[in-house]
Amino acid sequence: MSIIPEKLYPPQPSTNRSRQYHLSYDSKNDRVVYTSGKSVFVRPADPENKTSESKQFTKHTFNTTVAKFAPSGNYVSSGDECGNVKIWDSSVLTEPENNKFEQPYIKSEFQVLSGPISDTTWDADGTRIISVGEGKDKFGHCFTWDSGNSIGEIQGHSSEITAVDIKPQRPYRAATVGEGKALVFYTGPPFKFDKSTRGHHSNIIRDVKFSPDGKWIVSVGSDRVVCLYDGKTGEFVSKIESAHNGGIFGIAWYSDSTKFVTCSADNTVKEWSVDPLKEVYSYVVDPEPKVQNQQVGVIMTNKYIISLSLDGSLNYFVEGSAQPAAKLLGHQGPITALHYVPSSGKLYSGSSDGRLLTWAVAKDEVPSLSLPSALGKSGDAHKNYVSDIRSAQSYVLTTGWDDRLLLWKDNDIVADVTLESGQPKQIEVLSETLVAVLFESKVEIYKIVGSEISKSTSIDLGYTSSSFAVVPGSSKILVSNSSRNSIDIYEFTEDSIKKMVEEFPSFRSVPALVKVSPNGKFAAVGDVAGKYTVFNNDDLSILTTRWAFHNSRVVDAKWSPDSKFLLSCGLDSGIFLYSVEKPSKVLKFPLAHQNGVNGVEWFNYDFDKSQKASFVSAGPDGVLKTWSIDLSPYSS
Repeated sequence: MSIIPEKLYPPQPSTNRSRQYHLSYDSKNDRVVYTSGKSVFVRPADPENKTSESKQFTKHTFNTTVAKFAPSGNYVSSGDECGNVKIWDSSVLTEPENNKFEQPYIKSEFQVLSGPISDTTWDADGTRIISVGEGKDKFGHCFTWDSGNSIGEIQGHSSEITAVDIKPQRPYRAATVGEGKALVFYTGPPFKFDKSTRGHHSNIIRDVKFSPDGKWIVSVGSDRVVCLYDGKTGEFVSKIESAHNGGIFGIAWYSDSTKFVTCSADNTVKEWSVDPLKEVYSYVVDPEPKVQNQQVGVIMTNKYIISLSLDGSLNYFVEGSAQPAAKLLGHQGPITALHYVPSSGKLYSGSSDGRLLTWAVAKDEVPSLSLPSALGKSGDAHKNYVSDIRSAQSYVLTTGWDDRLLLWKDNDIVADVTLESGQPKQIEVLSETLVAVLFESKVEIYKIVGSEISKSTSIDLGYTSSSFAVVPGSSKILVSNSSRNSIDIYEFTEDSIKKMVEEFPSFRSVPALVKVSPNGKFAAVGDVAGKYTVFNNDDLSILTTRWAFHNSRVVDAKWSPDSKFLLSCGLDSGIFLYSVEKPSKVLKFPLAHQNGVNGVEWFNYDFDKSQKASFVSAGPDGVLKTWSIDLSPYSS
């Protein structure tokens, strides 16, 4: 294989559900597992870890809701919105050699409920699982992980169960909590109803956890109450009311069972002693309370207390230090825009939720990405879908579906232009001072003077367009025409845009993408069927129509710096490398991302000397992946 996968950079957990978020920790291998979209991700718990690889599991058809490590750390049980539970291999000893992005092996899978899985847990033997959530005839199911045989019944609830836990020692006990404001205690296995403890919570109970020694149970809820129970009998012991200034979402125990931490919507994580039950310490994510800083999940690792913010950030606290020692950012949704600036070594990415991140790219043979930082302060970036990112002079330009064109310098906004023509689709840099913005049926040109940007001229196309490109070294713009299935040519100046008489021939399908090579000689036009037609810009003659390996819409493509290759991606999840000199020789990597590939960018390119190159790709799964290419097949 000539396109070789190198490294995966996972997104942040998806926290856009109206329920708490359960993280899980593998103490043996120091890893965290969480869900995001339709995927499940395993990543090193330590943000400074440079040796362990992240994994992505994509075998769920529906959005995932929870994932938990088995006690051994070698297996993960994950659930989704339709009640499916899959058990899969997460062992660090079985890393594939030829494909680092290969899917983990599924050991078993079952549909245990008719609605979303809210939580799942393993017993200490790693043989039994209890999964809970919403359902019609039941709200929980206990079964063996390999055969799916039932090992008892989860009773005592009349509405959704939000959390479940199993006592870590024999004799096993289990506890469930939910919207019914009750903690239900079970004996087993086979697990059977023992008692229901009510009257101590006045609102939804969000989480429940046995202490590591099995002596205690703690439950927390939206009523801001922390309740303590006997771990062997399930009897109520004591409680603290108004433990936080907001609803409480999660619990994590210290390994010695003398203390535990809770996370809350009041932006804090608090540490509690058990005997007596009292507050010991408070960890503050941000001195200024914000909705995006609500803490919706927490775990205890060998080194850190890790809490999860509503915006997907992972906060790393060291015991006894009130402020986070580190904060890990990332995308929470599909990555919709990607741009690399070679001069600064920075990669910019934007997602459907409006978040903009910047990554430093290491200058290695196979580049690695640093931990990302946010572009601008919280709330400064786009309010929703980021449609494009470009760079001009020392600035970065971004557009989004909030109808804004932003000019950035040193991670700060220096100009903010409201786009009155509607939602922008694409930006093209025309010259040192001119940039063009494409709308549904309009092109506008803006002029950059100093740190100011202003509208210079515009033209109504009279038809729908999805892509445009500037011809380097000229004053020509190529615009896709969806009405005539063609490419129209426009000539621009600082003050005007005029349509030229000459035009490209018509295509069989609607053109979706037009990309002009850096030397200005070639124009590659990809259509909604996944086929490219490559033209010579001098006389508009067709060079080749053999680039036809995508089987659905082309989404993005990038020419190599020497204009010899085109790197292409599309809705079919495939990445293809096409050659101008050898159009029949194509490098392929199908299923590069889950549910499609939204963007590609070249990093290193050296065809003349080493015949090697590297690039990055981004997808709707929120993942960034780096790749290396062996170009030697094209050198002979």
